[in-house]
Amino acid sequence: MKQKKMNLIKMSAVGCAAIMGVSAVALPVHAMTFSQTAQNISAPVQNVAPTISGVKIQEQVLTTSSKYLTTNIKVPQLTGMLDTKYQEELNDIILSHAEKDLAQWEKAAAETAKKAQANHQEFNPYDLYITYNLKSDGTGSPKGVISIEIITEGSEGGTSMPRIDTYNVKNTAEAERVTLPDLLGANYKAKLDADILAKLKEDPDKYFLEEYKGTSEEQTFYIEKGDLVIVFPKYSIAPGYVGSPEFRFSLQDISTTVTKPEGATKLDLKKVANYTNTDGITMVSLRDVVNQLSYDLKWNQTTKTAEVKKGAQWTSVTLGKDSYFFAKMAPKTLGAAPTLQKNMLYVPVQFVSDILQIEVQH
Repeated sequence: MKQKKMNLIKMSAVGCAAIMGVSAVALPVHAMTFSQTAQNISAPVQNVAPTISGVKIQEQVLTTSSKYLTTNIKVPQLTGMLDTKYQEELNDIILSHAEKDLAQWEKAAAETAKKAQANHQEFNPYDLYITYNLKSDGTGSPKGVISIEIITEGSEGGTSMPRIDTYNVKNTAEAERVTLPDLLGANYKAKLDADILAKLKEDPDKYFLEEYKGTSEEQTFYIEKGDLVIVFPKYSIAPGYVGSPEFRFSLQDISTTVTKPEGATKLDLKKVANYTNTDGITMVSLRDVVNQLSYDLKWNQTTKTAEVKKGAQWTSVTLGKDSYFFAKMAPKTLGAAPTLQKNMLYVPVQFVSDILQIEVQH
């Protein structure tokens, strides 16, 4: 049965390019000819049909009644996505993040103000600013990609540590998160890291070479005018005056068809322990599944949660909780929660097909 793939967005806490300034540099692709413009990256995917029209933003403003906090909060809410259910969930996630930030800053400001008053000290109101940029509305290249940058910056009266969150989504009837492996292929990291490092070495006085550890699995990036823009946090690899360093690649008319995880194969159901529960759902041993498919499995006894990981793909399941998610996006139910049988954790077989995106061979 084909089920809708919904995704849970995970934020990347990085430096604020739009507010604090950025260093944008065009990278030469390793082993390719350098040119004045950003280099082209080919991707092992096929073109998709263009989106009929671009998405738009309906801005939602959040305010505070706190006299200890000054705010300027503008929250983007998407309209015009083909997958309206996904759009609703994405908008809810973005709004809830902003509301949570506002509540935390209100609390922190009130607590500090109270201490200052008790000590007969002057208190200057805290500041919280949230803004956004719609980098791609789905009509550009790559076709169908929506890319949003949200900048959150709070200040306690001194130096602030801004955060950039990016949301990159494929605007189709079944919307999905867009990742770097989707855009560049499963083996992109070594080449990308080498080219960024080479650029840093061109200006060693500007960057902290010893702090550069390469791109991460949750690397912040966005798509703008056909360019892939890799963003690093402020202070992470450069002094504060640099802002958030950015490195650009040009993408030539590639699609964002989600690729299978590297090394993906079929699961042979006959070679894993399984049983059928009272609702007729086939349950499979998670340990047998990850061993056959070469995933890493980590068990957290305190939370009764198992983490499943291979390369950039990561998910988790919790004992007794019928809530699963693909690509760290909106959770979905599969009709049965993970259960223990003879000290082995079992999950619905749909976890393999719908969450890990692996074909099951019966």
